[in-house]
Amino acid sequence: MPAARAQKLLLLTMLALAGGLSAFRLQPTDDGLLPRLARQLDNYLQTARQEKAYLHLDRPVYGTGETIWFSAYVVDAAQHQPDSLSQVLHVDLVSPEKRVVARRTLRLKGGRSSGDLLIADTLAPGTYVLRAYTNWMRNAGDEYVYSRRLSIWPASPIGPQEAAVPNAPTTPAGKARAAAAARPDVQFFPEGGDLIEGLPAVVAFKATDASGRSLSVRGQLLNAQNAVLTAFTSRHAGMGRFGLVPGAGQRYHARVTLPDGSTADYPLPAVQPSGYTLHVLDGGDNFLVEARYRGPAGAAAPGPVQLFTQVRGVVAYPGPRPLVGDIAAAWRMPKKNYPAGIVHFTLFDAAGTPRAERLAFVANEAAGLRVSITPDQPSYGAHAPVQLTVRVANAAGQPVAATLSLGVNDAALGALDPNAETIASNLLLTSDLTGYVESPGYYFRTPSAATAQHLDDLLLTQGWRRFVWKTVLAGQAPALRFGPERELSLVGQVVSEHGQRPIPNSQLTFLQTRPTKNVTTATTGPDGRFAFVGIPVVDTAIISLQARRAQGGSNVLIIPDNGPVTPAQPLPLLPSLATAPPAVAALVRRSRQVQSAELDEHPERAVRNINLANVAVTAKRETVPSDDPRRLYGATGGTVINFANNPGMQTGVNVLQMLQGRVAGLAVSGSPPNMTVQIRNSGTPLFILDGQRVDADVISTLSPSDIESVEVFKGNEAAIFGNSGGAIAIYTKRADPNYNGSNKGPAPGMATVRLPGFYAAREFYSPRYSALLTNPPADPRTSTLYWNPQVRTNAKGEAEVHFFTADGSGTFEAVAEGLGSGGQPVRGSSTFSVKGK
Repeated sequence: MPAARAQKLLLLTMLALAGGLSAFRLQPTDDGLLPRLARQLDNYLQTARQEKAYLHLDRPVYGTGETIWFSAYVVDAAQHQPDSLSQVLHVDLVSPEKRVVARRTLRLKGGRSSGDLLIADTLAPGTYVLRAYTNWMRNAGDEYVYSRRLSIWPASPIGPQEAAVPNAPTTPAGKARAAAAARPDVQFFPEGGDLIEGLPAVVAFKATDASGRSLSVRGQLLNAQNAVLTAFTSRHAGMGRFGLVPGAGQRYHARVTLPDGSTADYPLPAVQPSGYTLHVLDGGDNFLVEARYRGPAGAAAPGPVQLFTQVRGVVAYPGPRPLVGDIAAAWRMPKKNYPAGIVHFTLFDAAGTPRAERLAFVANEAAGLRVSITPDQPSYGAHAPVQLTVRVANAAGQPVAATLSLGVNDAALGALDPNAETIASNLLLTSDLTGYVESPGYYFRTPSAATAQHLDDLLLTQGWRRFVWKTVLAGQAPALRFGPERELSLVGQVVSEHGQRPIPNSQLTFLQTRPTKNVTTATTGPDGRFAFVGIPVVDTAIISLQARRAQGGSNVLIIPDNGPVTPAQPLPLLPSLATAPPAVAALVRRSRQVQSAELDEHPERAVRNINLANVAVTAKRETVPSDDPRRLYGATGGTVINFANNPGMQTGVNVLQMLQGRVAGLAVSGSPPNMTVQIRNSGTPLFILDGQRVDADVISTLSPSDIESVEVFKGNEAAIFGNSGGAIAIYTKRADPNYNGSNKGPAPGMATVRLPGFYAAREFYSPRYSALLTNPPADPRTSTLYWNPQVRTNAKGEAEVHFFTADGSGTFEAVAEGLGSGGQPVRGSSTFSVKGK
């Protein structure tokens, strides 16, 4: 008899012996332990009001120089209803070097927005990360934000054409570090949390490379005497499981055969002499759950154990069960009482202490929605009109209102990543888990007994991230570092000059110089954090911040918040184009042709790119002979005023006032913050703060005690700046005497921030052809034929979209994703062919 079937029969027998189950409670009705836990959890979640974000993209892969079109969904974490708490969404494209290379700030309306991101043609190809978040989401931790890996191929006709490969280390120590980093990671996870002496256990495992991609492995389980106990093999995405009854005082390890044929040993978690185990088995319409206990020798039997379960805040718990000897406590938990998603099982002892946990998944297909996309023809010619009818219905076939987004792209591109995430895999699975989940769409696109088993393996090897029982049981409110953004805001923290501790009650001055002038003040909180809310921005605001300790002194650092911390895990390299799938080569070829045609039509774009690159190189090569790399412009011959050891330093004046009478021909008038500076026979000078151009209003906020020196350039001395009015360069003191301009270290007590305004999304180019147009212009649509970020069904659950085909031929796939009126994630697709010119 197969082991799984025997285990199921054993558990069913125990359930029968256990007698009648207590009522299945969805709402607490008494003052026992579990009702109290339900109230505490509800209070925690009501305060946290957690959010989820998802981006539907026009296609799964891109090339450099192309545009990512996306539709954004922000929902509450419990009911998946479009969220109204946050009204600002941030979207970043992060390079393999962990640098934000493109950013959009979007205004949310009813939890929805859309936008586009240009992948600059100067970017190197590679694996990038697209992330989306509200600041409110970050209260649960930066790992909470939406994150998706994107393959970006070298499609630009200019710029880098191959993915950059890091130089291999040459020193023995470097080679050793590289070998250690490249060693596959194989981890073992006992079901419920612990291995307990004498209690049967299920142990799951997961094998990945350094970038988190799965590895197929096989191995043997050995005890401390190196005796082989069992063999195991991964069955999907480097994951699998095996059974074990731990022996007293034993240490176990696995000898794993890796994909290259080599072997390596990995330890299992230590065996505990006493404790609890929790086992969950899929029993069809029910979850069959058993708990066991092994105590210290001679110890009295523990009190009854209790099982608490919840899915997105919907709690369910049966009555307590006694633990007597080797007889397991058992429960049958009907799946129909849960909404779709991850079920969080927690075993509590009689004192209310959580002892074991387990995640499982409930699909609840009866509550799912169906989406159909029907083209009015199976195939089309070039420049032909297309009508797609989108229908959304529930399992009974009744129409459902839904908000959707729809993209039509080359079907071959979808085949490159057939198991990419979907809105269902994100909202129901990955948004509730820690760590990277590879190919999450696999578990949802074609559900089967095999995919359900593989999904259970995944949940045995993943952690939960929505809440921690320790915080909930203590009655602690969730830490809320960020407020819900309804308008543009600037947040950050003031810390000590070496960044070791926050500075509370620091006095902040906020000066906005563009597009309007705005001056205000604030005080940091106990954790040194600050927030300026409701900043008026049209395009980009230039903001200067100045901070002082409550007792005076500017030996602090202002750290403006620049988004979530990027995970340290390296991203996988792309293969070369020579070994890439044919669909990638076709994508690159088409994209290069389109971009080359655009450059032929608009050659100034290429010139602009070249000029910008030359300016950057020139600035670095022509630095003046000085140990201060902040002098980026290469200008020489200016008048230098040394502020570092000036015995005549005054208090209560700013740096511009200190310059009065010190430089011949320099006239300073007015009082802060409205001051005017003129250079005789030249005009109004440029202001350069530590190598960066700023406005005079920024300079007027600086205290002379923060300044190291000032250099004034007049007449021909300022020719390199391209300004006939001269230039004034201010160099601030640095906490680090070895400061290098490339390190971008902030000046003590000061920070300059460029804050983008709300992005106005472009409209996807979709021409309308006429039979009278005999010589239509070239159509740049190739990989993406149509994109509509906002599609709504009518009372019949239907919506129609209309567009024209382009020049090319092939098979195209239409994909619609979105949310039903009840918060159910929906997805549907269809294909049609185009016979081009």
